[in-house]
Amino acid sequence: MKSWVNAFLIALSMYSTIPVKILDWNQTNLRHAMVFFPFVGIFCGISFTLIWFLLKFLDIGAFLSGVLAILSMILMTGAIHLDGFSDTADALYSRRSQEEKLKILKDPHCGAFAVIAVVLVLLLQTAGYAELFKIYDDKICGILTGGFVLSRCLSGISVMSFPCAPTSSLAKTFQEYAASGSRKLLILELILTEIVLIYCFRKLALILIFLALLVFFYYHQMQKKEFGGMTGDLAGFFLVICETVWILGTALLGGILL
Repeated sequence: MKSWVNAFLIALSMYSTIPVKILDWNQTNLRHAMVFFPFVGIFCGISFTLIWFLLKFLDIGAFLSGVLAILSMILMTGAIHLDGFSDTADALYSRRSQEEKLKILKDPHCGAFAVIAVVLVLLLQTAGYAELFKIYDDKICGILTGGFVLSRCLSGISVMSFPCAPTSSLAKTFQEYAASGSRKLLILELILTEIVLIYCFRKLALILIFLALLVFFYYHQMQKKEFGGMTGDLAGFFLVICETVWILGTALLGGILL
């Protein structure tokens, strides 16, 4: 039981800014850490819900509300996935050889493609959140929370399933130390999340899940073709794209299907 608790705390310390006690990152504690990655999505959903009701109570405009919603997500996650997104964008859009892309991926410097990609994705998310605040339906909190969880289920499954790129370090560590049933537990979490979403949100959930799986398929093909395997940065890249598509899909269809 203690190792499971430690695994949960490791997931929180790695993928959120929630303060937890300093832990022993040993092989035993890392065995189930990835299983708790989707739980971080629940905390993101709680953070968004608090912001949602606070901004509604204060009657804040949609655009400022969208910006503050993004800020709450960055404060909750420490922008760890956005960092992976920017590194991947720099490498992917460099149009270099696979070997050079892997070098760019490991380079700590921020290039032009990273800046452009981050600006574009934040603009899209801001616009999406702003439209959601115009809908003013509290069900938005539930559908977005489901998206935060589902995207982390898929990201975790990729870490447990895809072959790692030659330069992968942290993702490879999680993959090597993971218990044999971790991938199955992540798949179970994904299925349960999908069932709850479909039960609560019907057609909207079906459409959003389909879009998320399309992004996952693109990610699977891209990481294999462009990088020769997955890395932690690529998993972060997928998560940001998946969440952005989920937010925009909800913004476009939520007013009709919620």
